[in-house]
Amino acid sequence: MIDTVPTISEVRYRSVLDMIREHARNAPEQTCLVSIDQNNSLTWRQLYHLTNKLSAWLHEMHVVSNDRVLVLSNNSLENLFLYFGIQRHGATFCAVNVDINANHMAELVRRLEPKIVLYEDNLDIEKIASFSAGTWVPFGTFEATGNTASDNGLFELLSNFDEYTEPEEVSTETDDAVICFTSGTTDSPKGVIHSFGNYNFIGAQTAYLWGLSSEDRVLEYRSFSWSSSHQIVLQPLLVGGGCVVFAAKFSTSQLFSWIRDYQITKAIGIPTVINMLLDRPIDEETGSLKTLEFMSCSTAPLMEEQHRRFEQLYGINLIQHYGMSEGGTVAGNHHLDRRIGSVGKPGIGQNLKILGEGGTELPLGEEGEIEIGGPQNATSLLESDGSIVPVRGKRLKTGDLGRLDESGYLRITGRAKDLIIRGGVNIAPLEIDTVVSKHPLVGEACTVGIPDPIYGEALVCYVVARAGKTLLAADIDGHCKKFLPDFKHPKQIFITDKIAKNQRGKVDRNSMKRRWVEAEQKRKKDDQ
Repeated sequence: MIDTVPTISEVRYRSVLDMIREHARNAPEQTCLVSIDQNNSLTWRQLYHLTNKLSAWLHEMHVVSNDRVLVLSNNSLENLFLYFGIQRHGATFCAVNVDINANHMAELVRRLEPKIVLYEDNLDIEKIASFSAGTWVPFGTFEATGNTASDNGLFELLSNFDEYTEPEEVSTETDDAVICFTSGTTDSPKGVIHSFGNYNFIGAQTAYLWGLSSEDRVLEYRSFSWSSSHQIVLQPLLVGGGCVVFAAKFSTSQLFSWIRDYQITKAIGIPTVINMLLDRPIDEETGSLKTLEFMSCSTAPLMEEQHRRFEQLYGINLIQHYGMSEGGTVAGNHHLDRRIGSVGKPGIGQNLKILGEGGTELPLGEEGEIEIGGPQNATSLLESDGSIVPVRGKRLKTGDLGRLDESGYLRITGRAKDLIIRGGVNIAPLEIDTVVSKHPLVGEACTVGIPDPIYGEALVCYVVARAGKTLLAADIDGHCKKFLPDFKHPKQIFITDKIAKNQRGKVDRNSMKRRWVEAEQKRKKDDQ
């Protein structure tokens, strides 16, 4: 049996300071953060003392609630200390992905207008520093106590403050806790603003779904600029009081050794990682990862066929989640009650509905657009001109299509904007991808709509073969004829080496559609 899903009233608000203080008192010498690449770590006591020092410095810098402090860094202990420390003070932690180009980064910095920018020393900030009038401070040499650094960086500044004095926090649960940016499909991603109260609910959500405790060691390797990392790893750490072990980047060859060496109990997964491990299997004896309870899978759809193949190959349970930067955990599978092919039941207080045309709520089993509204949802959006648009209290259309079954489990069936309309019939490309992916030689598939003079749109499917396998378009054509009705059959099938994805591993159908358009233009030109 599993615990009853917590209600809104049962999720008690606790500040970041409250939670860090409690863990430092109850388990002062327990490691809470481990950097694999830096071969370094922090205990709860060290984190508590360091965040006290940071808060004292931020008070001296006259940083108050809703003041923005931007951190520019790769995954590191410094980054995570600042993630927790800025929120512990009560200011707004801001994250920008440092892997994007300088011009794009400069635009986001300009939009944020941070009061302080704290940055990794080896970053080239010359092109972006002029876009913010705030105070820019390099990390300098990281030292867990902050008492021995001497390089004019942040940690030397912190050495001037007492670690045992607990400065007052400056925020309440309605103030802005975090601003991050969506992955988006344009050059101007949305800035999403969450309050401390939002993130408190989101942390409680994952802690419940995963059964987190102080004994857990969670492996993360995604960028800490991602809201997904905040929502299903970092905030839940505060609730459960365990440990986050992290790497700067994902490594296929090192994943399982990380799990063994650091005694990981729960590991982050995304569909790209799952597909990589299926495409080029790692020689790992089933059941050898004795401490690992499961891997999560979120940020993009995972085909049911891939899910089953992964579990059969590696003997590792996958727990699917469905979330979004603006909405927190929309739905998630409980670790003791999961459904393969489903992203789980609606999250705490999400009031999830499936809507048809005209906004009418659809009955169970029918496909429509997913809409949510509740305490996990963002409070505001940061527009490209720097203005803030309040969204709290409004229903949020996710842009995703899905249906609820009689047990309340949600299945994602596609994206509303990706729908292909053929002869007046709506076709979700994800449905076609799912069918094609069941062919034993297929690694990945991506279906897009192209212009059709009679039916409005036709279907084109790009397919990647499994590693070491030979696949022909005729193989897929025959497979589709067996399992799809004629009007859902792809008009063209292309075998390709790669399917375009965005920086967060989501299939980029717009790029694939542009690939078809460019190829078609070239073909017509060659025929002239």
